[in-house]
Amino acid sequence: MRHIVLFMALMVGVVPLSYSQCCGFGMSYNNVVVWPVPDLRVPVPSATEVKKAVEPAVSRAKPAVEANAHKLSLHFPPDKRKEMARIYVQSMDIYLKIEKKMGWTPRDLAGGLAAFVVGNYMVLKDTEVSDEAFAAVARQFRAQAGLRELGKNQDQEKLRDVFEQSAMLGTFMALAHKSHQQQPQPPDVYENMRNSAQESLKLVLRADPATLRIDASGIRQ
Repeated sequence: MRHIVLFMALMVGVVPLSYSQCCGFGMSYNNVVVWPVPDLRVPVPSATEVKKAVEPAVSRAKPAVEANAHKLSLHFPPDKRKEMARIYVQSMDIYLKIEKKMGWTPRDLAGGLAAFVVGNYMVLKDTEVSDEAFAAVARQFRAQAGLRELGKNQDQEKLRDVFEQSAMLGTFMALAHKSHQQQPQPPDVYENMRNSAQESLKLVLRADPATLRIDASGIRQ
């Protein structure tokens, strides 16, 4: 992702990739199930069309970054949890800077979901994703009727948790991918991350991640 990748490269020391040896990091199941499964047949609207559309789904609840970072850290062994909570808080800070650079509405749920998908995709495919493709994935989520309904009907604190945990994890995975590019890790370490990315994408997209492609047209199969 063009300027986003540059920003992430500056922050790459935030993520000790060796932590990827820990199994099972990811969102709690209760958060995952509120994701609206995207209909990949829906055309991705242009940036102009999005501006004419309805307001994006945004969590109105008070931010709980440290609490959500703590929840995510519980997927790691006890001796790694404090450090991982710190890293997730930093990942959220980085995401919010990216969100601002992309010109999105603050705490737009579609942006957090896009970050989660794109970050895990980068690790799974060991590839870069352009700014244009990242933006297209966010527009693709915004265009989903299920996401708009979620913003209207979902408990706002639950919506906040989904947004924050998605954004944290997606940014963490993208940073870990950049770290791996700069300092390659043993194959078994990176393979563990790839397995985690695959399971995360399978769970939230309800599709085989092996067939997914992300480009300027959004997520495709």
